[in-house]
Amino acid sequence: MTAEQAAMMLKLQQVGMTMDDLREYLDTHLYDQYALERFNMAAAEYAALQEEYSRTYSPLTWHDACNSDSEWNWGLSDFPWDY
Repeated sequence: MTAEQAAMMLKLQQVGMTMDDLREYLDTHLYDQYALERFNMAAAEYAALQEEYSRTYSPLTWHDACNSDSEWNWGLSDFPWDY
């Protein structure tokens, strides 16, 4: 794994943790508008990062593998849990 790939994976993990924390908070604070806005911002950032990572390096989920017309690229690289 290159340094750039590792940095992008770390950023994905950080944004994912932010989403997890905000989701748990929102489970008990349903009307907190600020938290909801932050969650939506994190979700949009995560989606963009995931798409870029999948396009640049390898798919993170089998859904991302659907972006290839020439091969089933889900099994061509290490799986995300191997990092």
